[in-house]
Amino acid sequence: MNSATTIENLQVLIGNARELRERLSDDPHRPRYHLIPPEGFFNDANCTIFWNGRYHVFYLGRMPNPNSDEWLPVLDHSSSCDLVHWIHHPPAIKPATDASMPRGIYSGDAIENAPTPTLIYHVPGQGTCIATSDDDELTHWTPSPANPVIPIPAEPQEYHVFDPCAWYENGVYYALIGNKNSRHGYEGDATSLFRSGDCIHWEYRGPFYKSSRRWTSEVEDCACPDFFPIGDKYMLLMHGHRPYGMAHYYLGRYEDEQFYPETHGRMNWRGGQLSGPETLRDNEGRRIFFGWIREARPWEQYGWASVMSLPRRLSLAEDGSLRITPVPELEKLRINRRHRESMHLNADSELDIEDVRGDCLELQLEIAPGRATECGVKVRRSPDGEEETAIVCMPTTGVLKIDMTKSTLDDAVTYSRFTPQDDDGSEPYTNSQEAPFKLAGSEPLKLHIFLDRSVLEVFANTRQCLTQRIYPTRPDSLGVSVFARGAPVVVNRLDVWEMMPTVSG
Repeated sequence: MNSATTIENLQVLIGNARELRERLSDDPHRPRYHLIPPEGFFNDANCTIFWNGRYHVFYLGRMPNPNSDEWLPVLDHSSSCDLVHWIHHPPAIKPATDASMPRGIYSGDAIENAPTPTLIYHVPGQGTCIATSDDDELTHWTPSPANPVIPIPAEPQEYHVFDPCAWYENGVYYALIGNKNSRHGYEGDATSLFRSGDCIHWEYRGPFYKSSRRWTSEVEDCACPDFFPIGDKYMLLMHGHRPYGMAHYYLGRYEDEQFYPETHGRMNWRGGQLSGPETLRDNEGRRIFFGWIREARPWEQYGWASVMSLPRRLSLAEDGSLRITPVPELEKLRINRRHRESMHLNADSELDIEDVRGDCLELQLEIAPGRATECGVKVRRSPDGEEETAIVCMPTTGVLKIDMTKSTLDDAVTYSRFTPQDDDGSEPYTNSQEAPFKLAGSEPLKLHIFLDRSVLEVFANTRQCLTQRIYPTRPDSLGVSVFARGAPVVVNRLDVWEMMPTVSG
């Protein structure tokens, strides 16, 4: 290829890149302060680590497959020094393009506390692989020549080699391998424990825990696991495939290489968009959570898809329950605060907050619900209410809901209740995401809401969080209102900030 041809090809690439950048910038649903891919599609968050003063998030992206028209999953990489502003690095690990890795790379984890930064991940058709980095910026990774260190067995075993996680303690590596275990009595979600002294040679130790049908159904699984200490407990966080996208967790005891679940909770409910959860421990000892926020619209025509959740801190309350809060670093994005106090709403009434409009906002509300059957706030509301998304607390029934019935006029936007394999004959789609949420006695409702164009994250009283995608079509769907149903309520306090963008377009 001569230099003239090279220049001509570069000019075409630059022109295509500029066209794509303009197209992405024009998309009114592309978030402004969340971590998003520079282009294209990504899914599971995996392999998160705090190293050398930076937060690193690795996630599954896509690269062209030279051997077919399909795309290969690749491990992409972004990092931040403050959990707010992110830079994109070259892919950490690319699949071989010699047809030896026809399905690319699947999910994994960073081995927590490993002496050397080490990634553990799944390669379809091969098994569990590892890669290490001696680069302080973690931009260069070397796959082990011993890969796969845990191969997919030639004959069926009770363990299943699939998405792994791992940690290092007292000179020993431990790994959780697979989303199921076939030992009798361990039906349902389960994973298998392996142990190693060198991260290369691994010994199977058996099922890691036993799940219970009082918490999960038998079709559920323990994919993309993440296991770590939290407070005086241990947490097993996981992704569920059936029903699809069920990010859920156990809290319990860890003794003698066995985990004993004591409580169970979910971070996503039918109609929600949160999947593929992952955490890291930072230099302050905080447990920071990230999750993949999926799309609810066909994404191919837009040139990008998926968003990473805002970083959340996980901790335990005094009663041992899980606390979920946004990291305080996000406060640096706040501008133009609006404040209200003691707003009284009559029963079955709604009040527009006249000087609050926008699609990139942070809101904090405290509402005394009294005897109201429903109360809450609406965002992305058009002046006539044709489009709006309601965040609804139902104190009498103990439910927190995001109502998407009027979120968009776009018929292509759908919210699935389950995957086709789980079809029970009922309506496959829903217009709401509902989670259990009870207020204790006269406890006020405290909502902390982040709105970023098509992304909505709702924290309630630090113990519940709902994640949703919404796609209003009207350019005037920017209003905010509060409402009461069944009885009067008092909005004790309302604070709203506009949020500065951290990404262009």
